[in-house]
Amino acid sequence: MQIHLVLPGLLWPGAPAISPVAGLALPALSRLLGRGEQQIADFVPLDRQLAALFGLNEGELPLAALRRHGEADAPADATTGEPPAHWLCADPVHLHFARDRMLLSDFPAEGDPPDADETAALLASLNDTFADLGRFEAPTPARWYLRLAAPTEATLYPLNDVIGRPIAPFLPEGRDGLIWHRTMNELQIVLHNHPVNQAREAAGRRTVNSLWLWGAGALPGALKAPQPRVQASDPLLRGLARAAGLNPADPDPDTALAAPATDTLVVLDSLRRPALQLDLDAWRAALAEVEARWFAPLAAALDQGRLAALTLNAPGDRHTLTLRLGRQARWKFWRRPQPLDALLKTLAPPPAALPTEPPPENP
Repeated sequence: MQIHLVLPGLLWPGAPAISPVAGLALPALSRLLGRGEQQIADFVPLDRQLAALFGLNEGELPLAALRRHGEADAPADATTGEPPAHWLCADPVHLHFARDRMLLSDFPAEGDPPDADETAALLASLNDTFADLGRFEAPTPARWYLRLAAPTEATLYPLNDVIGRPIAPFLPEGRDGLIWHRTMNELQIVLHNHPVNQAREAAGRRTVNSLWLWGAGALPGALKAPQPRVQASDPLLRGLARAAGLNPADPDPDTALAAPATDTLVVLDSLRRPALQLDLDAWRAALAEVEARWFAPLAAALDQGRLAALTLNAPGDRHTLTLRLGRQARWKFWRRPQPLDALLKTLAPPPAALPTEPPPENP
């Protein structure tokens, strides 16, 4: 049995003054890092890494169609429509100025997203005003979609690439880029004037003052899964698995390691948002849980010979760590554990170089 574990957020971003794992006991992870074969690759967006696992490597990825296919209420015609439906992710966001830059923040489940009534009211206005574009849908308060009336060709950047950053470098590009840039401006006007947002603002709550559009495309043909079983809670990964003919399950180390032995792809996203938001306390708490629920059982299964191979992929903001351990790793007892802190230090950006020339003298 082999397990491929994808763990975005394990590599804490930046170069903090103190270790992000100081005082955190991670014996199983340290043992895995010490005994495994490591490879450090340059940054590749997580969405592209996940798609590549299922054989999607070229061109613009239809991430919206795949994510919609992974939702609990995935449309029944997702795979039978003629022609196939084209989708955009149209996620609710909040834009705000910081100094002279426009920044974007999203609405995670714990971030006061619009409730069901607010969402319904906002979508009703959007569908009335922008009926020519298609139809807006919201299977969850934080994940909205636009089922397009017609295909589009534009370069649209995934939401996770933009959160907390100035939006200017991520505005729509390509053949239809100007159309979607103008559409986003018009969406902002409608949302700004909507009674739902006026009430939220009066109550001191963040407003849904824009939508972030991305992931254009239609569901691809049948995909090939890298493993016969997939465990993931992320709707994009679940959509990829369904497009490959699998029925994905929630991540569970007990079933992943249970008999009968089945090769399994597991994607855990509990570390991703804390790392993205630089929420160190939440990241440390999530990492302690991953250590107890995943790293410890996986290390034990390798030591006992119940697990033939483990591959760990940890996509970060500058690098991706790939760690591979086979049956022979259990005999490499001479290899010392490698603390995560030591690995993070090797990946931290170098300190800024000091000037080598004295500053010019004032005339």
